[in-house]
Amino acid sequence: MSGQKGTIVELNPIDALGWIELDEGGRVRFGGTALKSFAVTPSVGTRVEVHGTAPGYKGVPKAVMVTPLVVAPAATEEPKAEPSRAQKKTPWPTFVREHPRWSDAAETCVPCARKAPRPELPEHPLFAPWRRELRETAPTCVDLKVPHFLKPESFEPGPGDCFAHGPVAWLDEPRWPSCGVCARPLEMCVQLTPAVLADFLPGGRGLAALFCFHCGIEKTSDPRVAYVRLVEPRHRVTGPKEWQSASSGWRRESQRVTPASPATELPPAMWYRYRSGITPETASSALFGFDALDLGGPFPKGFDPDQLEEVGEEYDDWLAQQRGGACWGGARLGGVARWDQADATPSCAHGEMPHLLDYEGGQFLDGALHVFSCRERVCELAFVAEF
Repeated sequence: MSGQKGTIVELNPIDALGWIELDEGGRVRFGGTALKSFAVTPSVGTRVEVHGTAPGYKGVPKAVMVTPLVVAPAATEEPKAEPSRAQKKTPWPTFVREHPRWSDAAETCVPCARKAPRPELPEHPLFAPWRRELRETAPTCVDLKVPHFLKPESFEPGPGDCFAHGPVAWLDEPRWPSCGVCARPLEMCVQLTPAVLADFLPGGRGLAALFCFHCGIEKTSDPRVAYVRLVEPRHRVTGPKEWQSASSGWRRESQRVTPASPATELPPAMWYRYRSGITPETASSALFGFDALDLGGPFPKGFDPDQLEEVGEEYDDWLAQQRGGACWGGARLGGVARWDQADATPSCAHGEMPHLLDYEGGQFLDGALHVFSCRERVCELAFVAEF
């Protein structure tokens, strides 16, 4: 599938963040996780193709995938045009009948033991067939407020505190973790107490996440570049006094992280779009997926068929009308993974791993550190980093 042709005009070699100038006009931002098709990081001037865009920071378009531009040899003969065939429209009642299930969102995340009020969704003629499922299966999550850099909440964390950044960690063993690739000390991201984690993973252990931003830009799921583990906070350990941070916004002082009450969160349309390659049979995948969908009437009363041209925006606007719900504060326990560029859910010996934690905290640009747990709680935690 061909994309939009363009040229890399800006590139930060540290975090692999840059800009592509499109041949047809306009610019698109890209991050390191969009460059997986490249054997080595490209340079300024590289000709590329952009396959899909998504709203990034402050709505700036960001590339989903970037591939090297392959120039095809000149054709010696004009290909004969095939006669066009009109695509048959799928009647809306048929589409509804053939797609009784909305999505598998609830199955993709670790469930919360505490209940939260169901989302209050207004009536909508297009989404009415799946409104009940959406309300009943909306994942429950706990938002974690990480202080903004303009309003820090620096403190000295103890074993019973949740915190981010800084030089301190509470771990099982009395040593600061290092990167298994470059041997540099890892950078502190976030630590959660056993009490906060218990609603999702009971067992008396908390969670600590430290990351190497030097190596993790390219090795985004390599367990050697991070310390993402369930821990008993027995030992107070400190990082080296002088070392160079490689993330976008690490702070030297530990910052207090405040958990909110459990709340429900329904995924945005872009999450379903990324999920469509995994669950193509669901209604959300068919409506929001990458493949074009040609629907015909009769449509439900009160719905304008022109809205199908931007059905994703229509759905997101509908979600925005709900009252209450989760409120992103820089990190989140539970809920679906907030993918920035593609669904890269890892698997273990027991199948696809449910999502446990998203952490951005000012250190992962437009992405996050996505953490996953084994369904049987046997295998080690896994992670995928996006920038």
